[in-house]
Amino acid sequence: MIVKNLWRRKTRTLLTILGIAVGVAAVVALSAFGEGFATGFESIFSSSDADLIVGQKDAIMLLMSSVDASIQNELRSIPGVEQVAGTVIGVVQMPEAPYFIVMGEDPRSFTIAHYRIIEGGPITTRRQILIGKSTAVNFKKKPGDAFRINEGIYRVAGIYETGVAMEDGGAVMRLDDAQNAFNQRNKVNYFSIKLKDKSRIDDVKAYIESRWEKLAATRSGESTTQSESINMYRSFGWFIGIFAVLIGGLGMMNTSLMSVFERTREIGVLRAVGWGKLRVMSLILGETLWTALLGGVVGILLGVGLTELAKLSPAVSSMLSGVFTPNMFFQAMATAILLGLAGGAYPAWRASRLDPVEAMRYESGAAGAHRIQMTWLSRLFSSNSLRNLWRRPLRTIITVTGIGIGVGFIVAMMAITAGFIVAFNQIAGSGQVDLLAEEANVSDLSLSEIDDRTAARIQNLPEVASISRIILGFSSAPGVPYFFIFGLDLNEDYINRYKVREGRMLARPREMIVGRFAANGLKKGVGDTLRIAGSSYVIVGIYENGSVYEDAGATISLKDAQDLFNKPKKFSLLGIKLQDQYRDQADLVVSRIEDEFPEIKVAKSTEFIEGLQDMKSTYAILNALIVITMIVGGVVMMNAMLMSVFERTQEIGVLRALGWRRSQVIWMILGESLALSLISSILGAGIGIGLNRLLLLEPTFGVWMTASYTPQMFYQVIILALVLGGAGGLYPAWRAANLRPIEALRYE
Repeated sequence: MIVKNLWRRKTRTLLTILGIAVGVAAVVALSAFGEGFATGFESIFSSSDADLIVGQKDAIMLLMSSVDASIQNELRSIPGVEQVAGTVIGVVQMPEAPYFIVMGEDPRSFTIAHYRIIEGGPITTRRQILIGKSTAVNFKKKPGDAFRINEGIYRVAGIYETGVAMEDGGAVMRLDDAQNAFNQRNKVNYFSIKLKDKSRIDDVKAYIESRWEKLAATRSGESTTQSESINMYRSFGWFIGIFAVLIGGLGMMNTSLMSVFERTREIGVLRAVGWGKLRVMSLILGETLWTALLGGVVGILLGVGLTELAKLSPAVSSMLSGVFTPNMFFQAMATAILLGLAGGAYPAWRASRLDPVEAMRYESGAAGAHRIQMTWLSRLFSSNSLRNLWRRPLRTIITVTGIGIGVGFIVAMMAITAGFIVAFNQIAGSGQVDLLAEEANVSDLSLSEIDDRTAARIQNLPEVASISRIILGFSSAPGVPYFFIFGLDLNEDYINRYKVREGRMLARPREMIVGRFAANGLKKGVGDTLRIAGSSYVIVGIYENGSVYEDAGATISLKDAQDLFNKPKKFSLLGIKLQDQYRDQADLVVSRIEDEFPEIKVAKSTEFIEGLQDMKSTYAILNALIVITMIVGGVVMMNAMLMSVFERTQEIGVLRALGWRRSQVIWMILGESLALSLISSILGAGIGIGLNRLLLLEPTFGVWMTASYTPQMFYQVIILALVLGGAGGLYPAWRAANLRPIEALRYE
């Protein structure tokens, strides 16, 4: 009987299944990409036969670690150590793949065996590389072909396969070639150590950490700051996807509730012939559970399909290949079933509470509609569209809430992205510099490295008044997983933006000033000591610059930062202040500097953030989330409007019999749909603002979630909601307009 009831309204059932399926697909796909990203990074650092990994202490990720390569012989001489291999990791921005991972390995080390060659041969000379199986397909390369990485040309010696998506979508070159290519001369990101006797692993680990206070040795699978950071990506997909599922769940409640309204007389008959309340509840809950179950299955298949489809893109496959786990599918199905229970609970309870006599008197369509008493709230609206919506206030509230949550999520993400841009522009465009430069072709700002010699040559250009060398690094501090550290020269202009409210400015090595947010979070004050990556710094001042990314971090001298992040005579950013007569010609100066120094990328300080690859990737993710939300919201809207058409079939038949044209009926239904969207956008704006306020309360990363709102943002959201309403109401409006008056009047 349950299946038969669902099949009586095939369109409505299919739309409800689709609404749930899209939400579940979002959970599956986003969770798969989050799991793939996390698993990929974990596999890179644990897939060799190494017993210990040695990297920079408190580095958020080994990708950001830097270790002096000269200690390799000392590590090898430790009793119990059999082999030591250094590795350099580079992330390159390629036209086909914005995040292309290149590993630098010694061809004679034990770690090179991890790259199983399936075509061609091993690296035998300099300027040769191995490319992954996916890279060979995506870039259409084979052994013997030339392969360009940054400004260097390398010859493909062979093609390998490891089974790790990030590695198979990347490349491997000689360690010395990688050190030159990524400005890591005499440096490695980490060392892999193989022991003669694994029972001595704790002794060797303790010796390394006592001998080198800035290094940390970790065993394979051991929890570290890196693994904690990577696990955030695992939860990110689930957190995002749950919004899509929530919207679909409210759509299911709407459908179930309207099914109860539509079948009031039928339920009255069942109650009259002896059906108990529990049996009626079981009927309605059974229908919602079956719908949820089908939606979950379709959603899983759709999510897997979308993930596999996305992996065909080189930009995705090299960095975000999806990884599926049984737990992921279990969570998706459990979520769908829980949504079925939640979505059907109230409609089932309402159906079981119907009085048999009153239910049998109930009439649908126009006649029933005329008996609905207008409430005080409905009288507030003079518009026919709003009045029609308020005839079923519960349905309207559920629909508006579902779509409003989706709109609110979009508002929250847009505001956080805008907040990041505003905060960074406060740093970049504070007046101390006119231009900012980073290393060309880097996919992450923290990986940028500019040489001191390049800075000196730029300083000598006639258009340049002064320069400021800036190091931007990340570390971890007690209770703070992401701790921004800026390194500045005390004699250069950029330091003048710091407003020290307590204590004094930096004056000597191993001193630090911290932002107000950081001081509060770390519970530190002037005179306290803060230990980072094996180095201790005395806090001599607390500043408030007004930028969350500075005020939640700390600043040390340029020399101390170069030592801390192992960037001797290098820095992350170069701030350039122009001569007064050249400030109106900033674009021309940018072009000249980039032509003369192709190794760097320059932009006006107020436009710098927009050109970063990180921001381009953020916008791409944001747009994808907006599309998912729009699809789910559109299905919910279409479902609600279709149910309105079904319910008012007789009424529409009367209107058509009285002379209403098809176009008038279409505009009536579309007007209601657009009115729903407009109300949803207003509610969604409030939900988005509230969600961002809740995120600010999160103790670990909430401070970074500062939102910024602009009138343009709300205009965009309203337009998106109206487009959603128009798309969702189009088919129901067409269906209503094509109802034949005679058949519509006979409808019950």
